[in-house]
Amino acid sequence: MRSNRIVFIFSMLASLLKMSGMVAQNYDLDSVYYTPIDKPDQRNRTAETESGQSLKRIEYFFTIQTGSLIGCNDCGKGKDVTFSAATVQGVTIGKKFRTGIGVGLDSYQNWQTLPLYGTASWDLIGNKNKNAVFLQMAYGWAHPWFVRDGAYSNYTADPFSEVTGGRMINPQIGYRIKYNKLKLSMIVGYKFQRIFYQNQQTGPLPTCMACYNSYPYSTTEITEDMNRVQLVMSAGWK
Repeated sequence: MRSNRIVFIFSMLASLLKMSGMVAQNYDLDSVYYTPIDKPDQRNRTAETESGQSLKRIEYFFTIQTGSLIGCNDCGKGKDVTFSAATVQGVTIGKKFRTGIGVGLDSYQNWQTLPLYGTASWDLIGNKNKNAVFLQMAYGWAHPWFVRDGAYSNYTADPFSEVTGGRMINPQIGYRIKYNKLKLSMIVGYKFQRIFYQNQQTGPLPTCMACYNSYPYSTTEITEDMNRVQLVMSAGWK
């Protein structure tokens, strides 16, 4: 009887040891497939970091430029040096590409124009975080008006009518110097500006006073292209 009790106790111990081994084995198997889950605050920090990096790829910039236009309409009288100014604002995409919208004021002696245009530029050497050599292209339209100066100083009215603007093309190449968020640029470019107007031409003078009411005249449509070399200094933010 006593031997039977001993056998029963050993069999119970063996069963308990076997069951504890199965539990440990199952736990070990489960641990192989366990994947840690990020805490909510950790996921938020990761999303904020990625968002900040994407925002840094697109940045706002603003520039003011002033300089000279060198050229002539009537080159037999020599070349003219006139004034040019503009402001451009837009965005930098990545480290090398910029695009924006500009408005300016250009002087061509007896003509003044107010150009409105779009620009696109690419850094050939360097980038937005360094000094850079860049190529820029501007294309747009300009509103012109006539200035009574020089030979037209004594005119009481504008000698031209129906004045309208045409396209403006302005390729440039420049060197940009970075100082913190300030950017200084030296630029050389070519500016093309087209304008349209009408010029009234009169016929022979009448021989009697009563004939002045029927004084003959003709209207000539004129297209004038102005080509200039451009030298510009530019200061900008970012």
